[in-house]
Amino acid sequence: MPLVAAYHRPRNLEDALSLLAEPDHVVLAGGTSINADRDASDIEVVDLQALGLDAIVADGNRVRLGAMATLGSVAESGLIPEWLQTISRAESPSTLRNLATVGGSVATRSGESLFLAALLVSDAHVEMAGADSQSLAALVEHGVPDGAIITAVSIDASGTGGEAITGRTPADVPIVAAVARTADGRTTLALTGVAATPVLADPNNPTAGLRPPADFRGTAEYRLMLAQTLSERAVEAAR
Repeated sequence: MPLVAAYHRPRNLEDALSLLAEPDHVVLAGGTSINADRDASDIEVVDLQALGLDAIVADGNRVRLGAMATLGSVAESGLIPEWLQTISRAESPSTLRNLATVGGSVATRSGESLFLAALLVSDAHVEMAGADSQSLAALVEHGVPDGAIITAVSIDASGTGGEAITGRTPADVPIVAAVARTADGRTTLALTGVAATPVLADPNNPTAGLRPPADFRGTAEYRLMLAQTLSERAVEAAR
């Protein structure tokens, strides 16, 4: 992680919010994203470990994932659908999976996050301190409000899910991936690798409006072809 100016470990949300209201203060969750370089900076990190935000609890069909719950704990929780457990395991190697958190994964909004795509199709809602709760789709589009802290993400655990991915090797981050979920006769689809963030797509016309980026792994045209093919496979798997 970059060399930081100070480290804070508040004992309650009120103190954490007060710290984040100060300039150059940022949230430290699992620590897998604040690692860009080793240059000295003015950043002061606010560690959320002591706030008790790691519980995973069920309430009917919905499951509430504490923001500090790790992807490893999600993958092993009996409250999580098997298909989402599988995706949680595939998100990163075990060493990072046991550090990376639900809240950090949401806040980072990586366009290649299979886990985030799975939350999107699971009708996820984000609970926050310092800001109103909102749908995950809205937060992915606009980002976490300044000074707010993600406290939990709730999902609908009903229905069936499926995914389809293409990568250079099985161990690589997918070039493009499709995740689908069917519940109450309705199918929801999300794609990764086609925009700066994962996107919800029309299962009947998944490439509509997409303008994928191009890089050394594939052209925009190639990613569009993958999006179409993988969407069909994921939707079929989710039936």
